[in-house]
Amino acid sequence: MLRLGAQQGASLVELMISMALGFASLTAMTSLVAHGISLNNSLMAKSRLDEEINGVLAVIHQDIRRAGYHGSTEKMVLDPVTFVNPFANSIKVSSFGTEQSESCITFAYDRNHNGLLDNTLINEEFGFRLKNKAIEVRVDGFTCAQGYWQDLTDPQVVVVKALSFKTEKLINQGIGFLRIQVNLEAELSHYPEFSKHVSTYVLVKNYE
Repeated sequence: MLRLGAQQGASLVELMISMALGFASLTAMTSLVAHGISLNNSLMAKSRLDEEINGVLAVIHQDIRRAGYHGSTEKMVLDPVTFVNPFANSIKVSSFGTEQSESCITFAYDRNHNGLLDNTLINEEFGFRLKNKAIEVRVDGFTCAQGYWQDLTDPQVVVVKALSFKTEKLINQGIGFLRIQVNLEAELSHYPEFSKHVSTYVLVKNYE
């Protein structure tokens, strides 16, 4: 007759302890994963905001620094007394409607290098302004007070809280030039806790 040997197994208490330890480990792992996802989302949101602001400031900086440029350098050198630069004194700072003061800047430069201020087939009057939480680009020479500008930023992505332009005339070794301070404050639309304020300077050497 076959005799079965004594069988040993985990008691109910041991089983419950094992389940509790497993559940605790699973909870800890879930919490760690959730924290990692949250941290990753935060880093991506901050990176997105930095990318948007840096891109906008790069466009503003590169365009404003051309203000006053003209393609008639030879005429200016040969006849500096009577030469008239049609792009001189084109920088104007104001605002649109009830937006904050000094939140709009307009200017002109010789985009096609012909020495003339064109505004028909090609318009050489440019600008940036704050309107309805977005930065807009000047179109067809419209003034700061007029409509029909185009959005440079999307308020559904980035909410522009503040924008300002401050001008300052400087002289270095007898040569005058203009320095413009650009202040920009913005936040992400879906992550308002991520905001950034940047203040930068643009040297306009062709303006005087």
